[in-house]
Amino acid sequence: MNFIKSNSFIKSLFLITFLFLLIGAVLPLGCFAESKVVVVASTSWTGSIAEAAGADEVRVLAPLELKHPPEYDYRPGDIARLSEATAVVYAGYEPFMKKLLEAAGYPESKTITVVTTNTPDNLKQQARRLAERLGTQKKETQWEKQFEKVTAELLKKAAAQNAAKTKVLVQQHQQPFVKWLGFEIVGVFSAGELTPAKVLEYANLKPDLVIDNFHNPQGKPIVEVAQCKYVELMNFPSVKAPTLIDLFRENAGRLGL
Repeated sequence: MNFIKSNSFIKSLFLITFLFLLIGAVLPLGCFAESKVVVVASTSWTGSIAEAAGADEVRVLAPLELKHPPEYDYRPGDIARLSEATAVVYAGYEPFMKKLLEAAGYPESKTITVVTTNTPDNLKQQARRLAERLGTQKKETQWEKQFEKVTAELLKKAAAQNAAKTKVLVQQHQQPFVKWLGFEIVGVFSAGELTPAKVLEYANLKPDLVIDNFHNPQGKPIVEVAQCKYVELMNFPSVKAPTLIDLFRENAGRLGL
């Protein structure tokens, strides 16, 4: 009789443990006892998405001062920073993140990848998905309302400045943002080094403006031949423009909007 009772108790204990593990696997990361949602982010770009999603605190690994943040090389102290995180957010193209996560033995279940493309639709989608994982949907909704108001204002300014009639040659990593604003894109150049033949080919498109990528500029030789205006836009938030809203306003200002 005692054996039967003991066996039943063990089965019940196993079942309860299994149920707790199952619940932990399906519920958002922020649903448990943590009073503060702390996200460790690879760069200012992924960090700004985490902030938009409603994280209480975002700790960015790559310094905002870096011109090309994915080139950051992690430090031993970064391993300790991961241990304090509710989740780690990164994009997947940062070489240092794979090394850091492996060195820290960080659980894959607490890592979240996001798509870093600076268009309102994508950023809202990424923020919503991240908020669902973190359990911060209410805060994300508040951010989204503010973001939509700002982006609507920028589109009005772009229309008032006849962006649709401005012929631009744009670096590929800035193309989504420029296309969203409604500029007439006559050509797209890559992040690779431009050959003299390519420079001449792009210059013959007679752009009114060359829009380059601040983090890896390549377009100045085209401007020298085409004799047109030139501007560099940013993908990664900076010290001057630390949030997504700040970044959109900063880039719009650089375009004269």
